[in-house]
Amino acid sequence: MQWYRKYGKLYGLYVGNKPVLRVGDPELIKTILVKDFHMFPERQPEQKLHPILDKNLVAVNGDDWKRIRSLASPTFSSGKMKKMYPMIKQCLEEFLNELNTYATEGREANVKDLYGNYTMDVIATCAFATKTNAHKDPNNPFIKNARLIFATNVTKIIAILLLPKPLLRRLGIQSQMDESANEFFFNLTRHIIKQRKSGNQKYKDFIDLLLNAEKNSNIIADENDANESHHVNEGEEELEIQKSTLNGIKKYITEDEILANAWIFFQIMN
Repeated sequence: MQWYRKYGKLYGLYVGNKPVLRVGDPELIKTILVKDFHMFPERQPEQKLHPILDKNLVAVNGDDWKRIRSLASPTFSSGKMKKMYPMIKQCLEEFLNELNTYATEGREANVKDLYGNYTMDVIATCAFATKTNAHKDPNNPFIKNARLIFATNVTKIIAILLLPKPLLRRLGIQSQMDESANEFFFNLTRHIIKQRKSGNQKYKDFIDLLLNAEKNSNIIADENDANESHHVNEGEEELEIQKSTLNGIKKYITEDEILANAWIFFQIMN
């Protein structure tokens, strides 16, 4: 806010060695993100450091972004979210039981850790169909690797910001996260994919939706998804532009893209 007051609602800065334009005017932001989106589809340069992570929805640009975006949107329709509610409620009951234990025994509770465990349970259940029992089992491999993912590595962050890509590759730096933790979640997702391909059970979660589109197969969305797979605050103008932007995009996804987007789903929701 101090910079906005000093420099105005449109100014430039450097993030490491990369020039970045900061926009703080609501109407201009809407123009960039909505009205003239077709002119600004690549708002950040692609990293292309990690063979899998750089294929997630947040990192890709152009037609790849449009293709993956059109597949991921139906996951967050109100109909899909309602189907996840019973699983979220169960995780909440476990959280409240744990909180009640602290109250009954008169112990102090680390609320940040408790809410973190609750969030972990929800994401693991709804996205990965995995029970973590985060409150009772802090050594669960899912939880241990999740903590590694979110541990800040200042050295890697500075290196990624300042060093050229060829040097980063020579140093073996692919992302700011712990690579062993990344591999854990990739392997977990691969295992889930293998199980679901060999079985008939439908989970109707994030991974299932992406699996339906793997290897050039078309997705047939239900009517609720078509009408509801957008933010509740989007108006007719936004919906029409989104429809025209994503229209005609061939819907397919590779296994590496499924791994990357399952990983980013976990990262963002936490």
